[in-house]
Amino acid sequence: MSIPLHLVTGFFGSGKTSFLKHYLSVLGKSQKIAVIQNEFSSVNMDGKELSLTDNYQILEVNNGSVFCVCLLGSFINSLAAFIDEIQPEVLIMEASGMSDPIGVAQIFQAEKIKKKVYLGHVWSVIDAHNFFKTTALRNRVNHQIRIADTVILNKVDLLESSGSQIIDEIKKVNPFAQLLESTFGKIDLSDLKKRPNFFPGSSQNSDGRPDLNSIVIKSNREIGEKPLSEFLKLFGDNLIRCKGFVKVKSSKTIFVQGVFDDLKFEEVPTISEPTELVLIGTFTGSDNYQTRFDEFCKL
Repeated sequence: MSIPLHLVTGFFGSGKTSFLKHYLSVLGKSQKIAVIQNEFSSVNMDGKELSLTDNYQILEVNNGSVFCVCLLGSFINSLAAFIDEIQPEVLIMEASGMSDPIGVAQIFQAEKIKKKVYLGHVWSVIDAHNFFKTTALRNRVNHQIRIADTVILNKVDLLESSGSQIIDEIKKVNPFAQLLESTFGKIDLSDLKKRPNFFPGSSQNSDGRPDLNSIVIKSNREIGEKPLSEFLKLFGDNLIRCKGFVKVKSSKTIFVQGVFDDLKFEEVPTISEPTELVLIGTFTGSDNYQTRFDEFCKL
């Protein structure tokens, strides 16, 4: 049975490890959790900090190698072996401060792990105290915000005034994400205590439950809204969840989200980043959906 991989992103010092410690303290006793930490330093200090307080299994990936093409195959092999050995119920990955969340999601398409994991929830942790000091690297921070399901505005206790200006900036980048304020990364996790039931009417623990997997579409090409709808229809009932920003004809950007065949398109301010679309479902076969998407862009 495939398991969810939840992703925690955020710039350096934003409070990702504090949030992860909170997550483990709340859910670590009721779920078998494995943690992946991806750091650019050769010594993973965050991993050492976590090991002092929490009982869980950890796969450390130093020097940012999840995002280095030359080492990606090695990481995929390590992750597949790690899952087989530990057999966790949930994976949670603390990405490096400069990480590309779509780069992480693309590993789910690797043959060795695509039937083992799917993309669960994406958090982006924001340092409220230093948000406006990251101007030079704002594009990377914005990218992490744009892909998030939940944005955590952390360190609000250090603000001298309200965080309304920061919240306005975040909503410009991703008006669809849930936005929560926190101190030391502590938020309400009650909605995550139970695994999402994508198959109403069936037991979540049933051996007959189909495995979920993830497909990531990334493209610099523009696509028409009608061809986009036709592309998504290719998946039929196998498409369970869909979310992302898509560059469409006439240089527009639309936000796509939905569950099963209930898909919504909403125009948003045009962005310079490429199309990034995440699809979760019960996909089978060997179709190259990236190639198929590019073909629909020509229509």
